[in-house]
Amino acid sequence: MLMAPQPKIQPRAPCPASKAFTLLELLVVVGVIALLAATSVPAIRSISRTNIVAAGNRQMLDDLSYARQLAISGRRTVYIVFVPPTMRFHFDTVRKEVRNPVQQRQILRQMTNLVTGQYTAYALFSRRTVGDQPGRQNPRYLTPWKYLPDGIFVATNKFIDLGDEWVKEVDKRYSKQYTNRPLPYAYFPFPTATSPELRMPYIAFDPAGRVFYEERKYPAGRDQQDAWITLSRGSIFYPKNAQTPWAFDLSSPPDVVETPKGNRTDIRVNWLTGRAQAEEAKLK
Repeated sequence: MLMAPQPKIQPRAPCPASKAFTLLELLVVVGVIALLAATSVPAIRSISRTNIVAAGNRQMLDDLSYARQLAISGRRTVYIVFVPPTMRFHFDTVRKEVRNPVQQRQILRQMTNLVTGQYTAYALFSRRTVGDQPGRQNPRYLTPWKYLPDGIFVATNKFIDLGDEWVKEVDKRYSKQYTNRPLPYAYFPFPTATSPELRMPYIAFDPAGRVFYEERKYPAGRDQQDAWITLSRGSIFYPKNAQTPWAFDLSSPPDVVETPKGNRTDIRVNWLTGRAQAEEAKLK
């Protein structure tokens, strides 16, 4: 029997010897990684904070534009009303004025949900619309209550209620610092259109899309009639009840902390056109 020739097997070349990392090289690599992490993490955090501020500005600008559009298209005055820190006093008002126990519980439940909306929550509101009888109001909220992004709030100085002295104080104290002046206040049903009224800060647009002030309380100078809203970055701490830690302590307002101090964006609403734009930003 003939046998097939066997192929010759060539011997393999020996593998080159490989060296492992020395301890010194390993320490160098770890040091480089640590250095990259130390320099990149603050940059990432800064970008994240900037994105939050930009998101808050964009949201407010969009809703101001939407309120103006609704005012023009519906031929009515449209308000953006903000939840003030005085809303805690409204609980007693509701308990006294709302006699129906079911309705009272519903309103109080909605108000409890809005406790964390102080300085951050707002909604669009209208007192009347096309087709309503002259002299009669048909108040209604045009949107649900909406919150600014976490970490963004309306600056606390905007919530100073100057009462009937608003025009005089704006003309005198805030004529040279428009951005720092408080928002005007008026009475609105809160938190629903059928609830008792609460004095709340607002920005409003008339049917022509111009800035509107209740009771014709316009500042004296044309250059002072623009509406201003300031957004800040930081944290809001809501006091809790000592006996029931899961409940809010409504005897005091929330504690607001800007982080860092002085961060803000000023949004200006032109009184004549009603158009809003971010006027000034101070970010750290």
